[in-house]
Amino acid sequence: MAAAVFAASYGLSRLGAFEWPRRYDPLALPDLTDRPGIFTGWQMKLVDADAANCVFALSRAGVPAQLKPSHGGGSCVVEGAIDLARLSVARLTPEETRCAMAARLYMWERHVLQPAAQRLFNEPVAEILHFGSYSCRTKRRRSSMSEHATANAFDISGFKLRSGRIVSVKTDWSKATDAGKFLFIARDGLCEWFNLTLSPDYNADHEDHFHADMGWRRSCR
Repeated sequence: MAAAVFAASYGLSRLGAFEWPRRYDPLALPDLTDRPGIFTGWQMKLVDADAANCVFALSRAGVPAQLKPSHGGGSCVVEGAIDLARLSVARLTPEETRCAMAARLYMWERHVLQPAAQRLFNEPVAEILHFGSYSCRTKRRRSSMSEHATANAFDISGFKLRSGRIVSVKTDWSKATDAGKFLFIARDGLCEWFNLTLSPDYNADHEDHFHADMGWRRSCR
């Protein structure tokens, strides 16, 4: 009964009878600044599927976003990319990445990273340290192309807090400290927002960074 009422009400709102709250509309673009809700996952798919939707969502959240021309060739064509230099609070060295990656990084930074930093350190993350996004190459020791080849991945090496303190994946991972706890929260948060997340728990190749991508593989390690 409740489902029928919901469906009927939603249908009337789509016909313009009244305004349906965006937060509860699976076909609306997400408000990236709002805390995630039951339909956020569906809404993020609209951002993933259309770079123009993504730019609009980021711009509405206050993040400068402008689509770059497609470039590259073969297995290294980059489409729907922007130059990302900041998220909700934290800045980062400007990096070309797919807009959908940037939007998901925003959600992770705003709704996972910053709250954890306030709880554990009583200060925000001022900068996200990274190894980049775009790199036309294969996966290590494999012939298949990396998600980095299309800027569909991002490698994060650590965080600088407002005080200047550095939390490093290589140095602080698995330590029984606030920095170690923070890194576990950061890794698990990436798993919530990206299809594939790899950490030092995966292998030695990732001892100094977190890898996050939106490829077809799904894993959190």
